[in-house]
Amino acid sequence: MRQSILSILAAAVAVTGASAADRLSSLAGSEWGFEQGRDTYIQFAENDVSGFSGCNRFRGSYTYAEGKLSFGPLASTRMACSPEQLEIERTILQLLEATKAAEATHKTLMLQDGTGAALATLNRRDFD
Repeated sequence: MRQSILSILAAAVAVTGASAADRLSSLAGSEWGFEQGRDTYIQFAENDVSGFSGCNRFRGSYTYAEGKLSFGPLASTRMACSPEQLEIERTILQLLEATKAAEATHKTLMLQDGTGAALATLNRRDFD
């Protein structure tokens, strides 16, 4: 269920090649889809984040400034799901926990670890 190295590298080139004018300074009001599961997403409000991680809904806080992105404690519902759904959820929650930075354009959000390595690339769901 993890992204292939080639897709991560392709996304890294696409986002890193974006001009400074294309990059978002705020994530508030945006919604992004994960590749890990068809209906999985994360939605950013002014200071809160919520979403669906494959089995359960989650909610918590986040900070995003000058390319640094971190998530506060996330709380989630506790539904019973299939092993496949639980694996998708585990992957997504681990990605969020490992995220320390991000590059966002109007259509793509690349989550990065503390070294700047790409963890996942999300696509904008609410952008026309």
